[in-house]
Amino acid sequence: MNKQLLLAAILIAPFYSHADDCRYSKDYDFSADAASLESLRLDVGAGKLIVTGNSARNEVSVVATACANTSERLEELDLNHRARDSELLVRTERHRSRSFLSWLSFGNNYSHINVEVTMPSDLALDVDDGSGSVEISNVSSLSLKDGSGSILIDNISGDVDVDDGSGSIYIFGVSGIVSIEDGSGPIRIRDSNEVAIIDDGSGDISIENIHSNVNIRHDGSGGIRIRDVAGDVEIGDAGSGSVDVSGVAGVYNFRDN
Repeated sequence: MNKQLLLAAILIAPFYSHADDCRYSKDYDFSADAASLESLRLDVGAGKLIVTGNSARNEVSVVATACANTSERLEELDLNHRARDSELLVRTERHRSRSFLSWLSFGNNYSHINVEVTMPSDLALDVDDGSGSVEISNVSSLSLKDGSGSILIDNISGDVDVDDGSGSIYIFGVSGIVSIEDGSGPIRIRDSNEVAIIDDGSGDISIENIHSNVNIRHDGSGGIRIRDVAGDVEIGDAGSGSVDVSGVAGVYNFRDN
């Protein structure tokens, strides 16, 4: 599958049952000057997150929509931001309700905030995401902690560190080191510099066209496919599933053999 078809498949996938419903909504739209900033931190809950870096930008712009099936659930949602020293924090919040179960999304109940961010591409990005799809591109470095939902990362000029609970991970064009700890879901990494998969619970791993080394320390279950690596490949505990490696210019060491 080529990259364009893969991106299309990710974008049309249903990430939560009421993704297209928005009976009650409220919008947010704000910008913050980035002249004194070195990093952006996003702490967001349920909903879709899109972050795009732009080298011509000198501010961080946020456009968001809160959606819920009732007005009461909508009023529990909020989006705030504050700058401290050289960091800008953008946080979604859910205010406490008198109903213990009001925050749960099940059946016809739902509430989430979809967030779209445009930022200078030279800022470091730190994301703590609850659930829903994540798409991040054109930033200098990325640290991502994600609960559930598909992840798409593209064109990062520095390192990428992903700690993911569940959902597919697609990573392209990382100039630094890609480090991943993952619970479940397929992982695909292409056209990047170096890869270190520290721990993967389940799901297939596909790694292709890597300019330096690949190190898979622990894989629980699922097939491993590695192609065209300019450096070394080392695989530790591969768990269950097939291992298919070819096109390694350096040393290939499979310690599980």
